[in-house]
Amino acid sequence: MTVVPPANIAEHMTTELDGRSSSVFFVLSGPGGTGKSTLIRRWLKADPDIGYVKNVTTRNRRPPDPTSGVNDDDFFDFVSRARFRELVETDQLAQWVNPQKGYYSGTPRQPLLDAIEQRRDLLFDYTPQLYLNLQRAFPEQVVGVFVAPPSMEVLRDRLAGRSSEHGDKLQLKFNMGVQDLSYVDMHHYHVTNHDLEETLETLRSILRAEKQRLGRLPELRALYESVKDRRQMLFYYDPAGSRIADI
Repeated sequence: MTVVPPANIAEHMTTELDGRSSSVFFVLSGPGGTGKSTLIRRWLKADPDIGYVKNVTTRNRRPPDPTSGVNDDDFFDFVSRARFRELVETDQLAQWVNPQKGYYSGTPRQPLLDAIEQRRDLLFDYTPQLYLNLQRAFPEQVVGVFVAPPSMEVLRDRLAGRSSEHGDKLQLKFNMGVQDLSYVDMHHYHVTNHDLEETLETLRSILRAEKQRLGRLPELRALYESVKDRRQMLFYYDPAGSRIADI
């Protein structure tokens, strides 16, 4: 017996039902000291197809972390305040923040637009403030994951163990981390970083799932819309109780 496809399906019998996803801007957000930079560093090494856009910042370089190996030069381009102001005034930044007096940080806009055109995914290492600014600028692309420490005690100890903050600056950094907790509910996901490898695999699984959202598969969505039979309905009500009897 030859199976004859309906007319609306016939021309699509050999069409592959695999879609090419639009870009995902995957933001690891949360307090400093939760391991976000280390996670991104490992992820980029494991998956060279994923991208990362350095922030521009006016703060001073920190020495490489002796424990994690995280190097500021991998994550930031350092500029003068005059140059930063020029970038803001000429609308070259997708978002920018002023977290502390004299300290400015922002994300260049053009590499993000290029990634969207190329359908390339990007990773970001942000505080909630930067994440929410980026989400406002690119709501269709941004997915936010709040990366939490196992406890605030662990966060305090991690910050104290770094060589970048001491004294009042260390206290300020911890206080900023406490305030970050007020914005957890504005993220899409929450991951507690107990173990780097386990956390990284969880994050990669989230990204894989996000890539399969129909909203990120425009051509595939258009295909299904074109073959939809609008006469087909879902039945729910049977007030007369006759649907079964009529079978």
